[in-house]
Amino acid sequence: MFASSRSAQWVRRTAIASMAGALIVTTGCSAESRPDDDAPASIVGLIEVKGDSNNALDDYNNGAQMAVDSVNSDGGVLGKPLEYNRIPASVTDPQAARTAFLKAVDLEPSAIIGFPGGGSLEALTRDVDSAATPMIHISSDGKLARGAEAGSEWLFSINPDDSARASNAVDLAQTLGGKRIGILATDETFGRVSTENSIAAISDAGLELGTVRYVAPTVTDLTGAILDLRDSDVILSWTFPNVLALQLNQMAQNGVDTPVIGGNSAPLVAANGLVDGPGLLPLHGVTPCAPNLGDSTVGREFAAEYKSLYGTVPTPSATQVYDSVRFLAASMEDAGTTTDHDKIAESMRSIAWDGGACAAEYKADEAQFLGHQMVAEAFAGDGTIVQNYVVEPRSAG
Repeated sequence: MFASSRSAQWVRRTAIASMAGALIVTTGCSAESRPDDDAPASIVGLIEVKGDSNNALDDYNNGAQMAVDSVNSDGGVLGKPLEYNRIPASVTDPQAARTAFLKAVDLEPSAIIGFPGGGSLEALTRDVDSAATPMIHISSDGKLARGAEAGSEWLFSINPDDSARASNAVDLAQTLGGKRIGILATDETFGRVSTENSIAAISDAGLELGTVRYVAPTVTDLTGAILDLRDSDVILSWTFPNVLALQLNQMAQNGVDTPVIGGNSAPLVAANGLVDGPGLLPLHGVTPCAPNLGDSTVGREFAAEYKSLYGTVPTPSATQVYDSVRFLAASMEDAGTTTDHDKIAESMRSIAWDGGACAAEYKADEAQFLGHQMVAEAFAGDGTIVQNYVVEPRSAG
């Protein structure tokens, strides 16, 4: 089992004076909990696996399980094994998402990881504040940033800010020769926010906006939308994996080979074999990382271990959850506690952790985004990284 040594995953304290004046006082407080010497570290994953919904894949949970094994093979957290529980959490049903979140809180974990979709969390701000439990979400939704309309002192994103994905995708579209950029997006929070950011980036770049089509996350036929999007040189696809797979397969059926740029759904589609070989030829993605293709030794070792276990290359989704669990373990070690949520959250704000398989370093900005890098990947053949991007820290609000 691959596991970096604790000494190699060192944590350094960084100055947080720039954040001190921007901290928001919340109504929540750390829950009363057992003494640290009786309480092992525990993380709840609000994560779906195949069969939980039409959009669910195993990548997120695979990454979590590998991380728990890695942490425990290194001695656990503060000398005790790290415990992990998974609760399926919908990314499309707000009431089901709230029920899952409250179940997670009832387990009194050290921290929570989950909700790939930002829409699931946007309605839960009061619940998050009341729970007062550190949480790393896997969305890049800017509305969840600290100080933003749906943000919380307890919410951290493993992703960079969502506006960076759109601007980098437009940059990639230009590299691919695009002058007229079309957009296909799911009609929910991720799709609409990404589309709004993309339209602004297209305008800023002096490019022409092509057809924009919104579709349901459960759509089963995209023929009409695909034919409409033939007026575009490049198509940005801000959709779920099942929708992106449908788009690519039906583009191939209709003889449309326009380059497509997606987000984290792109590697999920490629790694899970959801698209026939020729259908992958137009596909590109702007994502946080491609660990099997990058220069990081930690990333490549993780990718090799993941492939030996699951038979495929790890997606950024799997890799980010893997890093999230290990970042939380490092934060608890730094804070010297598995139960004091205030201390754990403060450590998450103030450490710089360089043991990640996806990002070279995780360090919270004022908005509590932890990741600050992205890559552009082409998925034809064995895949290639065609561009690397640095994402600047974001201010709160």
